[in-house]
Amino acid sequence: MNYLTTALITLSLSLTATANATNIVAKDDTRATKLCLTAAQGNRAAMYNAIKASGYSKHYVVNNIKCNNQHITEFVAQHGKSPDRMNAILNNHRSTQRVSITDIAKL
Repeated sequence: MNYLTTALITLSLSLTATANATNIVAKDDTRATKLCLTAAQGNRAAMYNAIKASGYSKHYVVNNIKCNNQHITEFVAQHGKSPDRMNAILNNHRSTQRVSITDIAKL
């Protein structure tokens, strides 16, 4: 009985995942589009190779590439497979620097 219940739950989950899968189609053949598609696939090794093949740095990709008018990390979070894993490797290059200026003459 447990085997049958497990098989039915597995089948139900796989059908739900298939129904919720997003089908992403490239509009053009630019480097940015290829990076967006690769990022959405969720394969970290393929993403590394795509960044290397594009000629861009990882820092440039994370801070400047937009997919459907979203930053690549936001696009992956919304449409990608394994978004947490993909964004973990992309976000470690996201620019979060803040500049603070203090007038020491007034101190």
